Amino acid sequence: MLHKWFCVLVLCAGLPLAGAAELDLETATILDLQKAYDAGLSSEQVVAVYLKRIAAYDKQGPSLNAILTINPKALEIARALDAERREKGPRSLLHGVPILVKDNYDTVDMPTTGGAKALAGMPPPSRDAFTVHRLREAGAIILAKTNLDEFARGGTGTSSLGGQVRNAYNLKKIPGGSSSGSGQGVTALFGQVGLGTETGSSIRNPSTKANLVGFSPSEGLVSRAGIIPISITYDRAGPMARSVTDAAITMSVMAGTDAADLYSYGGLGHTPSDNYRSALRADGLGGARIGVLRGLFGTAKEDRPAVELIDAAIETLEKQGAVVIDPLPTGGADLWQIVRDTSYDLAENRPALEHYFASRGPDFPIQTIPDLLADGGILGRLKKRYANEQAAADMTGNAEYVGKHASRIALRRYVLGLMNDWRLDALVYPHETQPVRTLAQAVPDGGVSASSNDSHRPGEGNRLSTATGLPTMTVPAGFNTDGVPVGMEILGRRYDEATVIRLAYAYEHASPHRKLPKTTPLLGIEKIEY
Repeated sequence: MLHKWFCVLVLCAGLPLAGAAELDLETATILDLQKAYDAGLSSEQVVAVYLKRIAAYDKQGPSLNAILTINPKALEIARALDAERREKGPRSLLHGVPILVKDNYDTVDMPTTGGAKALAGMPPPSRDAFTVHRLREAGAIILAKTNLDEFARGGTGTSSLGGQVRNAYNLKKIPGGSSSGSGQGVTALFGQVGLGTETGSSIRNPSTKANLVGFSPSEGLVSRAGIIPISITYDRAGPMARSVTDAAITMSVMAGTDAADLYSYGGLGHTPSDNYRSALRADGLGGARIGVLRGLFGTAKEDRPAVELIDAAIETLEKQGAVVIDPLPTGGADLWQIVRDTSYDLAENRPALEHYFASRGPDFPIQTIPDLLADGGILGRLKKRYANEQAAADMTGNAEYVGKHASRIALRRYVLGLMNDWRLDALVYPHETQPVRTLAQAVPDGGVSASSNDSHRPGEGNRLSTATGLPTMTVPAGFNTDGVPVGMEILGRRYDEATVIRLAYAYEHASPHRKLPKTTPLLGIEKIEY
């Protein structure tokens, strides 16, 4: 009888029973979530905590402005998935995992606007993006759609519909683009994982500035179907996460061959069978051979603090048993300039965008770029760009366009040749060493003022992975003098995501730099007992 009344008093007081377990959302990975779910924690409880943090910090407090639309049925979906788990077991490692989706991915239950007022009020798409469908089938919960640079075109995190996303680590600095909402949302604990897209560096750029792991896959591993496009050849989709573990598991589900995106046939046979879990090894750097591309480092005085952080990260690689070739001889090739010279051409933009509009159905009121411009519901800086795209020559027979593609293929062969000659597992370099611009340097429509430090020189948003189509992961390397995070990129061979993950995981294990922003502190609800 005494034992009975003791238990009643403890439970009524909300005190934990001896032996109760706890999930800490600040540090929990997807594997930790699944362990807790298996032991009785509900995904509904986890979703509720994330929703409370969104309410506290997205439009209030620091007003990060990372979220455009919250899924009104998120808790209902979580309850249904909890019931399914009890009856049938989990579908996958993503069962009940709340995910933030950049608002250029199609979602049948929420609007897809690309952050443009021109698309506000339009009915949701009739089908999910291929990647979103795969995530839902795996049991993931699409918790919210995130703000972005409008139509993913920019680097400051600004849209006509959602306004300016703010950087939680320094509210005066830009959050990076274009996947800024996903980046700031994940770092502020608004969801477990975020989805980003990039044509230049729009997964890795905001991931770096949000102290996250950003994973850009091999060209062809992940379908782009159902994502508002910019480029046919350069666009990629990938996860943004607080850990290598979460990025790897999410990527393993996103990857897949899709008849609606013929590029994805290149990845056929390269999707993992074990969610990349065999690559999650703390000793993964032992015996690895890694080359350092010093030509992609900034060399100005203002680059120095970030360069020192990357140098310390490279020293960690060596201490963990990697053989580091620093600097890696490149035969005098100016990789920074070559990457810029192979940048995608305007010829792809118009047909890619029109193909997407057509996929929204014949009744979708916007079918062409002139339709998009008609009501003026887009950022001012995009008007000239869209006009240039409308006037661009067709792809077929376009000598400049064909030449850029030839140069791109040659660059990939050159980089892979370097790796072969030196028997390298990966290349490393900073994503960015140049100090991050302030919001004051960003003009109202999301561009960058002419007076800002816009030199486009080494150390500013490296795009080697984009130009070559090779997989890369940016991992946190510390914090710059302004408090904004700095990231190191690890670039691997095509479809060798497993090696990139193995090296990144071992580095993360040896040198953790994950830290919650001071502007979004814990609310006292993030540690959930079960």
